[in-house]
Amino acid sequence: MRMVPALGSARPRGCAAALVLLLTAALVVGTQGDCGAPPRFSFAELKEDYLQNKTFSTSQVVEYRCRPGYMRNVKARTTYICDKDSWKGMADFCLPKHCSYPGEPTNGRLVEVEQFTFGSIANYSCDTGYRLVGNSQIRCVIKDGHVGWDGDVPICDPIPCLPPPKIANGDHNGGDVALFTYGASVTYRCHADSRGRKHFSMVGDASIFCTTNDNVNGVWNKPAPECKVVSCREPQVEHGRLQSRYRAEYNYGDTVVFDCDFRYVLLGSDTTMCQEDGSWDPPLPQCQRSSCDDPPDVQNAIKARLAGNLFPVETVITYECQTGYEFSPGVVMQNISCLPDYTWTEIPPPCERISCPNPATKRGMHISSWGKKDTYVVGDIIRIFCDSGYVLKDSDGYVVLQCTNDGTWNRAAPECIPEPRCPKPVIDHGREVYKSKNDYTVGTQVKIECDEGYMISIQESVTCRADGNWFPTLPYCQQACGPPPQITHGLDINLTSSFFPYGYRMKYDCAAGLSLIGDESIYCTSEDGVNLEWSGPAPECRAVRCPKPVVENGEMVTPQHTFPYGTSVRFSCHEGFALHGNAESRCVADGSWQPALPECQPVKCRAPKSKENLQIFSDREEYEFNETLYFSCKQSSNLGEMSLSTCSTGGSWMPPLNCKTFHTCKKICQIRETFECGVPLAELRTLLEVQKLYLEIQKLEKDLGGRGGRS
Repeated sequence: MRMVPALGSARPRGCAAALVLLLTAALVVGTQGDCGAPPRFSFAELKEDYLQNKTFSTSQVVEYRCRPGYMRNVKARTTYICDKDSWKGMADFCLPKHCSYPGEPTNGRLVEVEQFTFGSIANYSCDTGYRLVGNSQIRCVIKDGHVGWDGDVPICDPIPCLPPPKIANGDHNGGDVALFTYGASVTYRCHADSRGRKHFSMVGDASIFCTTNDNVNGVWNKPAPECKVVSCREPQVEHGRLQSRYRAEYNYGDTVVFDCDFRYVLLGSDTTMCQEDGSWDPPLPQCQRSSCDDPPDVQNAIKARLAGNLFPVETVITYECQTGYEFSPGVVMQNISCLPDYTWTEIPPPCERISCPNPATKRGMHISSWGKKDTYVVGDIIRIFCDSGYVLKDSDGYVVLQCTNDGTWNRAAPECIPEPRCPKPVIDHGREVYKSKNDYTVGTQVKIECDEGYMISIQESVTCRADGNWFPTLPYCQQACGPPPQITHGLDINLTSSFFPYGYRMKYDCAAGLSLIGDESIYCTSEDGVNLEWSGPAPECRAVRCPKPVVENGEMVTPQHTFPYGTSVRFSCHEGFALHGNAESRCVADGSWQPALPECQPVKCRAPKSKENLQIFSDREEYEFNETLYFSCKQSSNLGEMSLSTCSTGGSWMPPLNCKTFHTCKKICQIRETFECGVPLAELRTLLEVQKLYLEIQKLEKDLGGRGGRS
């Protein structure tokens, strides 16, 4: 609500009234030293005491009182003073009075409300779908000496619509509704014919609703639909087919979907709808040819490099003749292409078999699986034989020719030449036992057999070749040894022949548990260089066992318990005994050991003779093992010291009876005895270090003694 101040009987509004107050408060009218009439206000008037004066002197004061509808502002003075030639004072000494809250209508609201003071206007509006009944404005005025509203709050009633229009051949679902207000809707449906089939089509939207254009009167948002018979002709597209369900008849709103046949492309929309005027919209599409048909087959040819089954314009198809076929001599490939009218260019003729010329062979004849023919095609095979009395040059028997893919034979036609003959075979100590022909013409096979006591050197059969030579080379009959002697209890010998050539080796072996006595092999050899015989008698298979060998004071190096023929044993003697004889002996065929078993005899040491610087203390010539004797060295630093040597294994004295090496050997023996005593290594190492230190002290004392003597 706006506050509108009043000036006299006039009531300026809004900002204009405020501007008047400000200008009036600042206005100073009068001559120099005097003031004119005091300012006039819409909210106040001069008291009667000042109304008659036209001029006012400086410092003269006038007083105002509030007009009806206004009340005194206790914070401001109601007086103005003449200050020289202008009036001065406060402009807001009167304030408008307040009206009570007017209230809001149901389904409506107050708008543009600031404060409810004298002169203010309250504006009302209704919610959407409602219209205002009464004044849209009321004003805060003076009534009976008090401020109040000059009218009642308006009412907001629903905006009504007229009943929805009726339609022919149909109705709506609002038949039982008495009043249709804003927002109400109805839905129409078309009637069916007497048989219950849908006969009428609804043209337009089935539902309409109540709305308004001026917020006062209600209207329906669109016209009601129509129920009428609308049918469209059956949609047909050449080279096309329906993708949607087929119907016996098509009515308004029915939709169909099309697709084109194979090798046709759709032009236009694939979906269209039956319209109210009986037409299809969008218009029915067209199916336009986009490919040639499948390229036709060509006999004995294949279509190469096919990429899919669509053949647009300018597609090229290549025909290749199968192996062994051609379109014409030398031509095995032809092309066709798809023309703009979607037809193919001229189709090539069938591929014909490639043929080879009839091979010309003088004095020869052809033999094939199909008999004699005038024309031979790829794959045909023929055999060429020479006439009687003639043979193929550089070939035996016949030649096979085959017609190849390029129309030629795989090899040149052979040449038939007069049939050569081989010489009659003459074999020393041999004879012919078979001949395939009466003469020795090419192809004749001859079998050779040797006389008794002879054997054939190589293959026994030979064939006469076209070059007049026998193949392989004629064999010869060589003298041979007869069957080798058999042995009793020997393993079976698989003999593949009754005769054996010079140098043949026959190896024998015995059954399990028996020993082979004699050489295991004999050879076919010759003593006189003419006659052949086996190198010696066959060995024997016997059970040979030697007695256990016993050597007194000795033993076998490797102990054994059985000693069959051929067993070897080796012996060694006990300590203090020496081996006399061979250390190894072998069990021989007569069950004895050869060489004879050795003997182990006691070790003897010869008493040594005294030498220079060496004195021997001995009373006999010979000592036994471990016996000792004494000796001394005449140049020893300890004269009269006796040393001891022992008769050891092998008949030698230890340590050796040699003054030069004795002391060294003695030290070695002492060290050996120390080790043999079982002294721990750590303790032995300590003893050696002490010994080393002792020797160094001795050397130092000797050096010091020598220096003292010289001084």
